[in-house]
Amino acid sequence: MMMLKIYKIKRLLLLAWCFFGFLILLNSANAQESLLVTGTVTDKETGEPLITALISVKGGTSGTAVDASGNFRISVAPNTILIISSIGYKAKEIIANQDPLIISLEPNEESLDEVVVIGYGRVRKSDATGAVSSVKLDPLNKGLILTPQDALVGKIAGVNVVPGTGAPGSEGIIRIRMGASLSASNDPLIVIDGVPIAGSAPLSSINPNDIESFTVLKDASATAIYGSRASNGVVIITTKKGAARSGKPQVSYTANFMVNRVYDFFDVLSADEYREIFPVKAIAPEDFQLGSASTDWQREIYRTSFGTDHSVSLSGNSLNVPYRVSLGYTNQDGIISENNFQRSNVSLGVSPKFFDSHLSLDINFKGIWENERPISTGVIGSAISFDPTRPVREQYPNNIGLGYFVWMNEGNPISLAPTNPVANLFLTSRLNKEFRTLGNIALDYVVHGFEDLRINTNFGYDIRNRDFSEIIPDNAPATFTSIRNDGRGRQLFSENQNTNFIFTTYANYNKTVRNRNNFDAMVGYEWQRFWYSINPQSIVRDVVDTSVPDEDALYLLSFFTRVNYSIGSKILFTGTLRADGSSRFSQENRWGYFPSGAVAYRLTEEAFIKNISAISDLKFRVSYGKTGQQDIGGYHPSLATYTVSTNAQRYLFGNEWINMMRPNGYDPNIRWETTSTYNLGFDFSLFKDYVFGSIDAYHRTTNDLLNRIAVPAGSNFTNIIETNIGSMRNQGVEFALGGTPIKKNNLEWTISGNFTYNKATITKLNTIDTEDNFVKTGTISRRDFQIHKVGHTPNTFFLLQQAYDDNGNPLEGQYIGRDGAITSSEQDANKYVTGKSSLPPYFYGISTRVTYKSWDFGMNGHGSFGNYVLNYQQAGQTLMSLFSSEGVSSNISRQALDRGFTMERYFSDMFLESGSFFRFDNITAGYTINNIWKEGSMLRLALSAQNMLLLTRYSGVDPEIFNGLDNNVYQRPRIFTCSINFNF
Repeated sequence: MMMLKIYKIKRLLLLAWCFFGFLILLNSANAQESLLVTGTVTDKETGEPLITALISVKGGTSGTAVDASGNFRISVAPNTILIISSIGYKAKEIIANQDPLIISLEPNEESLDEVVVIGYGRVRKSDATGAVSSVKLDPLNKGLILTPQDALVGKIAGVNVVPGTGAPGSEGIIRIRMGASLSASNDPLIVIDGVPIAGSAPLSSINPNDIESFTVLKDASATAIYGSRASNGVVIITTKKGAARSGKPQVSYTANFMVNRVYDFFDVLSADEYREIFPVKAIAPEDFQLGSASTDWQREIYRTSFGTDHSVSLSGNSLNVPYRVSLGYTNQDGIISENNFQRSNVSLGVSPKFFDSHLSLDINFKGIWENERPISTGVIGSAISFDPTRPVREQYPNNIGLGYFVWMNEGNPISLAPTNPVANLFLTSRLNKEFRTLGNIALDYVVHGFEDLRINTNFGYDIRNRDFSEIIPDNAPATFTSIRNDGRGRQLFSENQNTNFIFTTYANYNKTVRNRNNFDAMVGYEWQRFWYSINPQSIVRDVVDTSVPDEDALYLLSFFTRVNYSIGSKILFTGTLRADGSSRFSQENRWGYFPSGAVAYRLTEEAFIKNISAISDLKFRVSYGKTGQQDIGGYHPSLATYTVSTNAQRYLFGNEWINMMRPNGYDPNIRWETTSTYNLGFDFSLFKDYVFGSIDAYHRTTNDLLNRIAVPAGSNFTNIIETNIGSMRNQGVEFALGGTPIKKNNLEWTISGNFTYNKATITKLNTIDTEDNFVKTGTISRRDFQIHKVGHTPNTFFLLQQAYDDNGNPLEGQYIGRDGAITSSEQDANKYVTGKSSLPPYFYGISTRVTYKSWDFGMNGHGSFGNYVLNYQQAGQTLMSLFSSEGVSSNISRQALDRGFTMERYFSDMFLESGSFFRFDNITAGYTINNIWKEGSMLRLALSAQNMLLLTRYSGVDPEIFNGLDNNVYQRPRIFTCSINFNF
C-alpha cells in the first residue's frame, strides 16, 4: 500500500514535469517577440535591496520577483510600463526602454500595492487570493523589541499574541485564529528564510534587528502549501540582506538602555498590621511568639533592574556581491533578584550571482549564544505568604540554613514549612547555556533561453545545544523542606541537543498568455529531519542516579504543487496540493493530502467601479482548503513502547537483579488531525491609499482531534488511551483598518487598528457523547479548574456556584448545586459549566504615529474582552493560613481578612473574574537629525515607556494570562528606555 502511494505521487510529479516541458516549448516559440530587461530595486533612503519587491506589467498580469540581491529579469515588449512595488513602499511605474533599470522606492504605509512573502514565493497583495497579512517594523514606533513576538503584539487581525512574562527572554504565545487543536500543539509554523523551524525551537533567540518583515498566512488557501504543519497558521520571517548596488558600505548602530520597575505588588498585610490582626484572628497557642522584624518579603525578592541592548550592522556590495553582517548583544536583569538573560548574536548574509545573473546564490548564517539565570516562580507565592515579622537572615547551630531564616521546632527544621524565598534565590544556582546556529543556502536558476522557468533549491539547518544546571548546596533552607528533607543538597545537569535539517527544491514557470492572462505554476519536493537527544543527571549524596537518557528522530517527506491563473487583472485563481508523509504514523496512515482552492475578483477592474474616484482598489476573495496537524506529542505514538522499572522494582533471576520492562498503552491507528477552512474576504483601499483595510469571515472545522478516552479492560495495556475521535468548530470575523488622516509638508499622522471576533465550539469528544462526558484540564497542584466539553469553548471553567446571604456576602463553604439546593459538597457532581473560558473571543490592537519635522510621537496598545481569569493566588488566602498545625505563621491578603474564609475555597466561582483589559504597550517620542555627519547619515534619539498603563477591573496584578490561571505569575515590569540609532 505504501509503495503504491509513493508510485502515484511520483507519477503525478512526472506528469507535472512533462507539463512544464510543454510550457517551455511554448515559451521558446514566442521568445523572439520579447525584450529581456534587467534591473535592481533598492530602498531610496538606505540603498539596501528590497528583497520583497515585485515587478509587474501595467495592464497585464505577467511579472517577476526580485532575488535576494534586489535584482530582477523580465521579458517584455519594448516600451512596456512596469510597476515596481514592495512591502511598505510607494509603488513606482517605469518604462522599459533601457537596460539595466536602477529603481529606488520611497517608504510608505501599507496599501494593496505591497508585495507579501507567501509559501515558496512572493505575490503582490492586490493579487493575493488568500488571507495574508504583512508587518514591517516601524523604526519610529516599534518601542522596545527584544524578541520577535513583541513586534506582532496587537498588529494583525486574527493573531492573538500574549507577550512573555516579566522574565527577560521569556517566550510569548502566538495564536492564529485561536488554534485548531485540543491536545496537540496550537503553535503556528514558523519559517525563517525558507527554513521551517521545530515547534520547540525558541523564537526569542532571533535578533529582531535582523528581521526585514513578517508575513502571516491565516486561511487554508495561503497555508495549505505547508500541508501537515499549517493547521494553526504560518508566520514567515524574512531577514535583511545586503545592498544591491556597489557603493560605500552602510553602517547602522542601535543601542537601548533600559530601566525596569515592578508594576504592582500583591496586597498583603504589613508587619505592623499583621501583629495587630494575628492575636485576634489566628488560632495559635498562647505561648506562640511572632518575630521582631519588619520584612516586606515582596520587596526583598523584587528589584529595580537594568538592561542594555546593542546591535550593529554593516551592509554593502563588494565585487558585485551583496553582503550584510550584524552583531547583537542583550544583557537584561529581571525584576526578581538573580534573574538574568544574556544573548549574543552574529548574522552573515551574502548573495552573489553567476552566469549573467541567471544563477543566484543566497547564503545566510546565524549564530546565537544565550546564558540565562532562571528563577523558580515559586518564590513569588512564598514572598506573598511568608510571615512579615521574621528576618531574612538568622544563624543556627551546624550552619543550618547557611545564614538564612529557617522555620525550626525544638532545634530541628520543620520539613512542611515554607522555604525562605530570599534564600531560594541566592543559594540556588541555575544556569541555562545554549548555542544555536541556523541558516540556509538557496540557489535560484533562471533557465538560459527559457527565462520564464526558474528552479530553486534550498538547503537549511537549525542546530541547538543546551546545557542546564541547578545546584543547591548542603544545609540550604530548601534542602530541609524539599528534595529529601534531610539537609543534603542536589545537583541537576541536563545536556540537550536538537537538529533540524531540510532540503527543498521546486520549479516555477510564469507565462503571459494572450497578452493579458497570466499562468504561474510551481511543483516541488521537500525532505526534513528532526532529531533530539536528552542526557539528564541527578547527584545527591549517597543516592543512586536513576536518570535515563533519550533520543529519537522524526522524518517528513513532501510533494507539493501550486497553480495561479489570472484573467487580466480582474479574476485570479489559485489551487494548491500538498502530500505529506510523517514517520510519526504507521504505514497505513502515514500520508496526508491537503488541497486548497481560491478565487479573487478585483472589482476595480470593472468600469462601474473605475469611475468612482474614491475607490483606489477593491477585491473580493473566497477560498476553501484543508490543512493538517502531525505535531501530536511523541515522535512515534503509533508504536509500542516500554517503561523500564526503577531499581526498587527489580526481580531476582538467579544471582542477578533485573530491571523489568512494562508495556505502555498506545493506538496503532493514530493519524492526522485535519482542518477544513472556508474564508470570505474583502480588501480595499480608498482615497488614493489614504485609507486601506480588509474584512475576513471564516468557518473552520477540525476533525480527528486527539482526545483521551476510556477503553474496555483487556483491550489495551492501559484503561485510557489517546486517539483520534474529537471534532471542533471555529468561526470568526476579522477587521483591519489603517490610514493617513493628515499628510502635509511637515506633518503626518498615521493610524491603524484591528479587531477580531472568534468563537470555538467543541462538537465531539467521544464515540458517544453524554451530558457528563468531559475532559479535565487547567491543572494546578493536582486540581483541575477547566474542562473540554461538547457544545462549549475549550478551556471552559468548571467550578462551584458560590452562595451569598441577603446582604450579598459570600457564605463560606456553601454552594448552589445543580438542583438549585444549597450544598457544602465540593464534588464534581455539584460543579457547573460556567460558560466562561480563558480564551478571548474578542481582541484588538491599535497603533498611531505623528511626525512633525524632525519630531515623532508614537503609541501602540492592545487588549481583549470576554475572557476570564481564575484568581488562584487570592483563593488560597484564608484566615486558617495565619497559623498552621506545623507551628508556622503566614501572611494573608487584605481581601482574605475582609472575606473571613477560614479555609481555601479554590473552586468557588467568586474567584473567577473578567480578564478584559487594554494595555498601552509603548509610548515613544523621538527626534531625528539627518545628514549629521555626512550626506545620508542619520542620528535618532528616542525615549519610550513600556507597559505604562493597564486598564482593567481584574483585582490581581495582571489579567493577561494565556491559560487563565493566576498563580505565581512573573509580572511584566514597566520599562523605561533611552534609544540611540546612528546610520552612516
